Amino acid sequence: MTSTHETSQIGGGRGRRHRRIAAIDPAAWLKKRVHHLDMRRNNRKLTVLALVCFSFFFLWLSLKVFAQTDLWPLLAAPILVSAWFFYEAGVLATVAVTGLLLTQTSFEKSEPVTTAVFTFAAIGLGISWALRRQRRVHRQILRWSLTDTLTGLYNYGYFEEALDREMHRAHRYGGEITLIMFDIDHFKMFNDHFGHQTGNEALRMVADVIRGQKRESDIAARFGGEEFVLLLPGGEAGGLEIAARLSQAIASTPVPVGGGATAAITVSAGVASYPRGAVSKQELLDRVDQLLYQSKRNGRNRVSSAPSWRRLAV
Repeated sequence: MTSTHETSQIGGGRGRRHRRIAAIDPAAWLKKRVHHLDMRRNNRKLTVLALVCFSFFFLWLSLKVFAQTDLWPLLAAPILVSAWFFYEAGVLATVAVTGLLLTQTSFEKSEPVTTAVFTFAAIGLGISWALRRQRRVHRQILRWSLTDTLTGLYNYGYFEEALDREMHRAHRYGGEITLIMFDIDHFKMFNDHFGHQTGNEALRMVADVIRGQKRESDIAARFGGEEFVLLLPGGEAGGLEIAARLSQAIASTPVPVGGGATAAITVSAGVASYPRGAVSKQELLDRVDQLLYQSKRNGRNRVSSAPSWRRLAV
């Protein structure tokens, strides 16, 4: 793998201290988002738990102290509310407390009351199951909205949002970010020769290598087709080093093609930074794309970058 890098002399240090720009890892963002939703739900749970305890105290006063046995249907309220917020465990706990309360209360006919309580419990368990399933589906949809289903990396939509956010941060605090774009060499020929299923395995392998080699603060995404991007905090020199290491790791990782045989693939890459190498989002994307295809034109399996003062011809 060859690295093509033209250096430039940038004179005059600015003399100001830069605040470190820490990129947000999408996995950490998703975990934080789910944690935030859980915290909000837990805060509501404390309020609901207090209300359930108060309702049981009220029912205990009504049934036991004041002998208002006609109020027993109100026992449905804490059971169903517990199902909504505490799922199956909440239903079982409230049914146990309800049973304890009913054993200390005298009824003319206890069978209809017992049947009704079991009915409330069955309804509560059904609600709990439905809510738990809805919660799982919601989390899965949240993951699908951020990730590429084939590779498990983050998708183009999330990458666009992350790039906007990190560029805004760099502009505001005076830091620098670097964008690396990879493209698998001769991928169409690979697909035609080995089949699309093997091509998918090659895409997964590249994603696995990127995922294993990237730092926690780097954002890796599938840009589209056989193109991948890696957004990282810091300058272009660090991006060149990471791009070269990833290219070598991908070239040395075999792709199973069936029958015990394997094949090797390579990638070409372009590296550009903001704000030194580009002054806008579109210019950064255009620049890294031009550098990627410069690697293609120069023989593939290489990494290309260019000085910030030089504009490349499309």
